[in-house]
Amino acid sequence: IRDRRSFDGAKASLEDILELTDELILRRSTGSGPCIFICLGHQLAAASHVRLIKRAVREVANLECLPLDPQGTALRSLKSVCQRIAAVGDSLPVVKDGEVVARGWHDTAFAVARNENFEVGTRRLLPYARRLPAEHIPVELHDTHALVADDLEGVIDTMIALERELRIEMFHGDEVNEEAALFANWAFKLLHDTIVPMRYELAVSSLSWLLNLPYAIEILSQTQVDDTTWTEVSTTCIYYKDWETHTIRRSFTSQFHPELMADIRAIGNREGPRYAELKENDGVRLLVRLLYHGMQE
Repeated sequence: IRDRRSFDGAKASLEDILELTDELILRRSTGSGPCIFICLGHQLAAASHVRLIKRAVREVANLECLPLDPQGTALRSLKSVCQRIAAVGDSLPVVKDGEVVARGWHDTAFAVARNENFEVGTRRLLPYARRLPAEHIPVELHDTHALVADDLEGVIDTMIALERELRIEMFHGDEVNEEAALFANWAFKLLHDTIVPMRYELAVSSLSWLLNLPYAIEILSQTQVDDTTWTEVSTTCIYYKDWETHTIRRSFTSQFHPELMADIRAIGNREGPRYAELKENDGVRLLVRLLYHGMQE
């Protein structure tokens, strides 16, 4: 996702696409449907999470006062939390096969990097599991993710648990980094929990957009590329918590294409799938379930 892309002859820079993704992530509300970010969209969403957290840290650091916080108590608390987030982001490396591929959240490969090996073909979708050793990842990032996973239901994880097995079609060379996903989840939840008692002060300030940030991000599944390589973040659920009712809304991201059949190499050269084929396809059934649950919220 580091290159310029061309869509229908109209060129859009990576920055243009990421700005659009930022806005999509910030626009999940009671009046919106869910976003489902697929393949490149999955990677763009991961990059946008980090961008939005950086923006929050930067704008909080530059703000001198909040209109309804004359003593500055709320702002000092928020600044302290953002300094902590920045410190972890600056020091968190991304490691693959023992090699550091990104040194902190300012590295262009922090959110998305080249997978150790290309992943092409039918894969079994497996529940996300913490892989050891991973001493370079702060334990609080793992602990926060475990808390979110225990407390919330991301649809995909439930379907994996209920089905005998789910098989999907993978073809990608880049992947979302586990470190970045765990970091974004931790930072979003920390920001949310800090904002709860000061949300009315923020609502009338230039930081009001922080109220639209996700509550948390859960890694739901992973796939095994080969004997030693994994795509650790194959799907995620982006959770939003209503500030007053505490109702949870969800959007989803997926590295694989749930809408495609196993004969992806023949796409464009085959007839459209029949209903019976769609009904038996794991990816299609998963996509329909995501749409259904999202529209109920």
